[in-house]
Amino acid sequence: MAGFLTAHQVAENLQKLALKLDELVDQIDQAEKDAVNAREDYTMAYAREFLAADGSMDVRRYKATEATHAERIAAELAEQTVRGLRRQIESVRMRIDVGRSLGAAIRAEAGLAGGPS
Repeated sequence: MAGFLTAHQVAENLQKLALKLDELVDQIDQAEKDAVNAREDYTMAYAREFLAADGSMDVRRYKATEATHAERIAAELAEQTVRGLRRQIESVRMRIDVGRSLGAAIRAEAGLAGGPS
């Protein structure tokens, strides 16, 4: 077992988590912009390839799908990055909530013991 945390250690950890949350929020902002741009790049590339292709509608669609594979994968990966950052943000928020609860418990225990709160 790691031992007991002091109120000061809990506060320091909460400060670190708050900074991490700020960093992740900045990252997701950029990631969302990147995802929008990647999706639009794919949409435009697909449209150009579809319009340039010869053949029936199905053949043109398949040719456009094949020709824009890299753009589609880039868009999917950009969207996955956003989802991953959202999960990280939620994880940090949960850790902050746990830290707040732990800090309140430490303060309550210190108050019962007659120590400084």
